[in-house]
Amino acid sequence: MNIPKVTVLTDPMPWGREFLHEGTRRIARWIRDALRPNRYYFNHPLYRGHFAVTRSLVEGLQQINASFNYNPRYPWQLADTVIVLAGVRTLRQAIQLKQQGRIKKLFAGPNIVIFSSDYDSIAGSPEIQDYIVNSDWTLNMYVADCPSLEGRTIIWPAGVDTNYWQPDPAAKRDEILIFDKQNKGPMGPVAPYADYLRNLGWDVNVIEYGNFTHIEYLKMLQKSCLMLGFVTSESQGIAWAEAWSTDVPTLIWKNISNVYQGRHYACSTAPYLHSQNGLFFDDLEDFKTQFNYWQTHREQFTPRAWTLENMSDEVCADLLYRRVLATEI
Repeated sequence: MNIPKVTVLTDPMPWGREFLHEGTRRIARWIRDALRPNRYYFNHPLYRGHFAVTRSLVEGLQQINASFNYNPRYPWQLADTVIVLAGVRTLRQAIQLKQQGRIKKLFAGPNIVIFSSDYDSIAGSPEIQDYIVNSDWTLNMYVADCPSLEGRTIIWPAGVDTNYWQPDPAAKRDEILIFDKQNKGPMGPVAPYADYLRNLGWDVNVIEYGNFTHIEYLKMLQKSCLMLGFVTSESQGIAWAEAWSTDVPTLIWKNISNVYQGRHYACSTAPYLHSQNGLFFDDLEDFKTQFNYWQTHREQFTPRAWTLENMSDEVCADLLYRRVLATEI
């Protein structure tokens, strides 16, 4: 049997204690997918956990011809190095297999817990070589919450499919897209921004999180020359990267703190915003200044080139693959 160098897990294997539970779940999913074959791009039945993160790593590893497998059924199919991307049950099973010596190096994250102290601080388990986080601010939050993670973290952003998220050369790019992901959070309504732009003569489309498909989002991006983003916090900002990949720069509302489940923490609304792909703004008056800067410095913004270099599936998968293989036991 040809054992790969790395295994990626998002679900427990139907083995041991998980035999009945996971086996039943897999059969139920197979029946569901057989009865509902027409699925959107972002709702593929193969990619479990956070779709965009899992899809990016699996397809990125395929594109760089990495030696890996994804969600094998049996423990003897596991590589020595295992990455658990999602699922507390999946991680618990992997920890047990590490304790039994079936796994030599175990990495986990980023889509397992919200706070690193959740589930009895499972993210800080000594069996985990390094915990994977999306960005600098999530690293700081996790370490503050679970000090045993100090020196045991990997910052890794998932990539985007730059072949799917690409400009349409035939499209007329004369619209501005406003993406409201905050659901009228602390920033308040986005209408004043849309009104300001419309008064300047711009065609403006406003979309809200969860009310469109990926193909609709792609088509809107391909007609846009700029996107405004409103969100309370983003651990990474994959939707922003999808815009950058279609060569749409972004102006993102800046927020540096948030409260979730009664807990206050420092955050960011766009951890990977760069001078090449966009700008932050604080409020409507500051937005007017930043919008004017964008208008007069358009040549500065080359978001697709930045994405191809820094956040494609291949680039991001290669970063994680090399890192986990190079980490010593």
